[in-house]
Amino acid sequence: MLSAAAGAPGGSILSDCSMKAVILIGGKALRLRPLTFRRPKAIVPLLTRPFLLTQFELLRQAGITDIILCLASLPRRIEATFGDGNAFGVSLRYSVEPKPLGTGGAIGHVKSLLSEPFVCLNGDSLTDLDIGALVRTHETSGALLTLALTRVADASPYGMVRAEASRAGETRQVLSFTEKPDSPEPGEISIGAYVMNPDVFEFVPERGPCSLEHEVFPAVLAAGRPVAAHRHEGYFTDIGIPSRYRQAHRDALDGKIRIPGVGRPNPGGVIVDATASVHPRARLIGPSLVGPEAQVREDAEIGPYAVLGRQVRVEANAQVKDSILWAHTRISEDATVSGAIVGVSSFVGPGAHLSGAVLGDKSTVAAHSTVPWLDH
Repeated sequence: MLSAAAGAPGGSILSDCSMKAVILIGGKALRLRPLTFRRPKAIVPLLTRPFLLTQFELLRQAGITDIILCLASLPRRIEATFGDGNAFGVSLRYSVEPKPLGTGGAIGHVKSLLSEPFVCLNGDSLTDLDIGALVRTHETSGALLTLALTRVADASPYGMVRAEASRAGETRQVLSFTEKPDSPEPGEISIGAYVMNPDVFEFVPERGPCSLEHEVFPAVLAAGRPVAAHRHEGYFTDIGIPSRYRQAHRDALDGKIRIPGVGRPNPGGVIVDATASVHPRARLIGPSLVGPEAQVREDAEIGPYAVLGRQVRVEANAQVKDSILWAHTRISEDATVSGAIVGVSSFVGPGAHLSGAVLGDKSTVAAHSTVPWLDH
């Protein structure tokens, strides 16, 4: 069991509402470029809301509202978006690293604020994890560290975690961490959600960058300290590359993961914001989303799997399917967009065809162009 410092004697560390959370969002999100040239991954929209709000909601559901954001890249954009957090039901503090410190160095940079067990989340993990259940596993395990794990059919994009087999009434223990498999292989992976006791800082270097996954956690195991495994059987992905970012939207539209603050679909499976304008002759095919103040003109066709962000305009006879259009983008008349992600304030000209592309902010596709051009 945890020490008395974890909370009131005999009580849960969640019950006194003093538990803190750390969210690690210091990376440059290079794999999501060009979408992240001007914005950190934390404020990339998921449907029509900044991604990080999904993690705020998970923490709030567990009664955790005191959150520390560990930042390195474009910190002012994040602070300007979320402020003190009150508008989102949380209280935010910001730790801006002098240089990128990695996931381990980031928590070391804020260790003076973490004198009791705390939750730690990777800032690109999209999940419906029950954080309260994760904390309860940690409380009963007596472990220094507890990881949320999920089983996947192919662990090759991730590192694998090996844990002992389940036994009735007992918490599983982590046995080893392994690098990414060279070929597709089923196994358990970390979903980037942890509960840690402050003793973990014994394994974090005083200065300089280090990795939780590759340095700190293996060192804890090597020292013979217990590491517990909490099984998560719900939804998990990360949005770190465009294909998974697109898939996260498809999953959200299909109802596999609920995004807080987004409305419910109409009987046709389309979510239409109350401030959007849709012409009676436009065709909306679900599942899709038409965001705040978006405009869809006559004979336009939207969907399936189309997401129109704030103030997006789709002109007459245009078609948008299986695509994510960020705010203020305009799709001109007779244009088609399919399988694409289009950044803020972009323009697709009349009669143009855009397919399978990822465009950064303020991109322009000239009239009657085809992107990409495939010369057979």
